[in-house]
Amino acid sequence: MPLCAGVIMAEYLHGIALIVAIVAIIALTLMTVRLLYAGYRSDILFGVCLILFMMTAGYLLRTWEYSRLSDLGSYRQEVTVRLSGYPDPGNSGWSLKARIVSIRSGDTVTAPRGSILLWFMGDTVPSAWKPGDLATVYVRPLPVKNNGNPCEFNYRRYLEGQGVRYMAFFRADDIRAFVPGASRTVRERSLIAAHGMIDLFRRAGLEGETLGLITALTIGDKELLDKERLTSFSRTGAMHIMAVSGLHVGMISMALSWLLFFLRRRLKKVRALIIIPALWGFAFITGLTPSVLRATIMFTFLQAGNILNRPAAGMNNLLASAFIIIAAHPSVIFEAGFQLSYLAVIFIIAFYAPLYRLVKLRNRVADYLWQMTAVSLVAQAGTMALSVRLFNIFPLMFLLTNIVVIPVSFVVLILAMLLLVSSPVPVLASFFAMLLDHLARFTLSFTGMVSSAEHGVITGIGMSAAETIMMTLTLALLLAALLRTARVTLRPFLVAMMLLLTCNTIKTAQEMHRERLITYNIRGERLKVRQHGRVLLVPSSAGGTPSEVQKHACTRGLKIRVIEPG
Repeated sequence: MPLCAGVIMAEYLHGIALIVAIVAIIALTLMTVRLLYAGYRSDILFGVCLILFMMTAGYLLRTWEYSRLSDLGSYRQEVTVRLSGYPDPGNSGWSLKARIVSIRSGDTVTAPRGSILLWFMGDTVPSAWKPGDLATVYVRPLPVKNNGNPCEFNYRRYLEGQGVRYMAFFRADDIRAFVPGASRTVRERSLIAAHGMIDLFRRAGLEGETLGLITALTIGDKELLDKERLTSFSRTGAMHIMAVSGLHVGMISMALSWLLFFLRRRLKKVRALIIIPALWGFAFITGLTPSVLRATIMFTFLQAGNILNRPAAGMNNLLASAFIIIAAHPSVIFEAGFQLSYLAVIFIIAFYAPLYRLVKLRNRVADYLWQMTAVSLVAQAGTMALSVRLFNIFPLMFLLTNIVVIPVSFVVLILAMLLLVSSPVPVLASFFAMLLDHLARFTLSFTGMVSSAEHGVITGIGMSAAETIMMTLTLALLLAALLRTARVTLRPFLVAMMLLLTCNTIKTAQEMHRERLITYNIRGERLKVRQHGRVLLVPSSAGGTPSEVQKHACTRGLKIRVIEPG
């Protein structure tokens, strides 16, 4: 927590790095003296110094990360880049994230740090482009900016967290040179391996929507699915299975434990030594995405505990993985994927076991259903507030969906791995592909049916940042009190509930008497909307209510009224 607090401070408090560094040195000195002369004892002084040191470390790490981004001139120049991934289709072209190698402006060549987001303005993108390739393009770098709409997603901060401060547009005639990568990094090879999985599925006979779903469930690539399908998964509360993360890594770990059941007791160390490289192999073929890396690190700690005969607590594993990831990439704490995955796992570790023990069932099928229900309930409780803030919906059918979809996704993942292993034998590969196709069709039909159910989702809701934090804390304290974990009573829950109501009251009071003219930037056009108290007056000429306006209304608790211009 102190490390995260320091990163957040760096985001909003600039220009105090020297003061923070002095505080860090003082705190580290006091801790060192305390350990040398008195040994380690848990006392207030040591704890305060440790907290101060971690906060200052977080501040300095985030400041250092931000300082690695170079400033580029906003004029046309030759930019040589190294592609960081495959081109992604967009509304008006293809986006490519690339690391800047050098910039030539006249006779001057510089080597700035950071990456750039390139947009290829064309109908088709060269198929030869791969991660690690070098390209020289004649472009005009433009600083990445937000649209400036109220309550919008901070796109600029998101890209800066990935080392991107500038973007540029180019066409085929702007390409000056292209050189295939002679040597590629582990990350680049991993992305190529993940792309190869898609080709493997195609060669096995998968196509269309089934190919898109299998690709999303196995490597997290959702580009082959249309927006309607993605919306149906979102409305049913099953979107998380398409984000390859801790759920998938846990499935692989569990499947390997089953397969290696004969390695028990004295041979459990051998089992752990097999599982760890297998998990990292899975992470490699899925593109080494941040979510998979987080989960793989956590499960590696778990298996390492078995090797050292020191089984670690799940929460310790989780916090250790979070510490490593934040220290290496501080801005990751602002990413929605990081927040959602860790909130879900924290609630599962803290509340799943006490909730599961409330009901004892002898029937295996009923017990399995209760396990899935308990996991879904606590995970949904942990991510509910943040999901509402991000997506402005709450699926009411998530229990039914997860009970069905999670086991199916587990089978899909196992069959995909079997397809990969059996690819040299076409007959076996075709058999596994047939099974995958049937499972994908069933999943698509099921989610489509649940999504179309009347009153299956609550829409038009939202929360402020303060409400999101307080709601998550309130639900955690409520579960802790009801399940009697850590001897928590209802008093903290009631206090948190009062603070939540206070946050909502303050938000309502702020908007109650507000009169202003708001200009929304929507796809290059401006829409002027007048706010009258808690009502947004949207002109009918807008042709409906844009999503930007709806996001603002949901977050701030405003109503929308369409009026005739004039």
